[in-house]
Amino acid sequence: MTLNRPRSVTFIWLAVTLLGWATLDVLDAHLPDGAAALAAAPWLVWQFTPIIIIPMIYVVVWYVRGRRRGGQAAGARDAFFAAAILLLFLVLQSPIEGFSDQFLTVHQIEHMTLDMIAPLLLMLAAPQAPLLRGMPGWLRHRLVPSIMGNGALHRTFATISQPIPASLLFIGTSDFWMIPRIHDASLRIPLIHDLWHITLFASGLIFFFRLLDPRPAPLGAPLLARVLMCWLAEMNTILFGFYLSFKSVVLYDAYGRMAPFWHISALNDERFGGLTMWIPGSMMIALGALIALYRIASHEDRVAGRRIALVGAPPVRNSQYHVGKRRDNLNLALGLVGFVGFMLIGTMIAAVVYDHMTNPQVDTAAFIQVRARKLDGPRAHEVRSASKSPQFDRP
Repeated sequence: MTLNRPRSVTFIWLAVTLLGWATLDVLDAHLPDGAAALAAAPWLVWQFTPIIIIPMIYVVVWYVRGRRRGGQAAGARDAFFAAAILLLFLVLQSPIEGFSDQFLTVHQIEHMTLDMIAPLLLMLAAPQAPLLRGMPGWLRHRLVPSIMGNGALHRTFATISQPIPASLLFIGTSDFWMIPRIHDASLRIPLIHDLWHITLFASGLIFFFRLLDPRPAPLGAPLLARVLMCWLAEMNTILFGFYLSFKSVVLYDAYGRMAPFWHISALNDERFGGLTMWIPGSMMIALGALIALYRIASHEDRVAGRRIALVGAPPVRNSQYHVGKRRDNLNLALGLVGFVGFMLIGTMIAAVVYDHMTNPQVDTAAFIQVRARKLDGPRAHEVRSASKSPQFDRP
């Protein structure tokens, strides 16, 4: 009696998966881990978590197989997909993951990758079609249609992927995990930490799925709705990052265990983490807005070209329609860039004013010391003595 070929292939893949899972689990258990290992040899502190690596391998295999079946040559989308997978692997399995449990700054870099950079790259790669073509037949013809055809799931996704719900989900997920008690608990309990990463990645995918949809309204989100999405995300990133950068108390007690090794205080670590969230995070949102604008403009050009071809008119790239569209899109792009620049400069000025108002004695002492360098004789000695007065010490 011969075994059904598709079923036998499934059994083989299942056996290989279980063997790989066990191998990775044993390897991960014997690798160095913890603050001491990071301080001694950080380049050796890698992780091989089966629940992360096995799905990644399957996704890569399905994608490559789907691209081959589609007969498509390698292009920019393949580069975007490879970059997204590589970044996800690095932030979740490399020493970056170990350092993220020790420093808020590194944790912010990891989370910016999970909810901004990797989702943006995946939406640019548009891997849905290659992944479906590369899946096993039973999965493609049975499981996927049952999920896609589920009315409740379809309605839920249609609701949360609208511009405002997607933005609130994106912002709310990020802010929720920054609540000090929840943040510290997630660093101590692995299950909560994994849930944190999953929700960040999922909310980022939903946000950039709606923002980078190349279709204009009514199939895609209206342009003003996308601008509002970017504005909400920008304001949250800038204001929260500003607060973390200039606060005077430590919020997260789970960090700072490696401070003696790296000479970074817990407060300064949190301030650097706020700057990471504030400036690079804002620029990522602005980049997403510009990419969305470019994709909409390119889609409109293609649609206009097809319409012109249908009526038999020669395709004129510099027609009044194209010139007007380009002008409108350029004005909107400049407006978005100007908005981001205005917010960044404005918050920087506010930060300087805030720091001056909260620490005026330090500024006065610094001015007196500079003044003393320009003076000679007894007067300089008097000024230097005044600058060392206790009233100029930082409280």
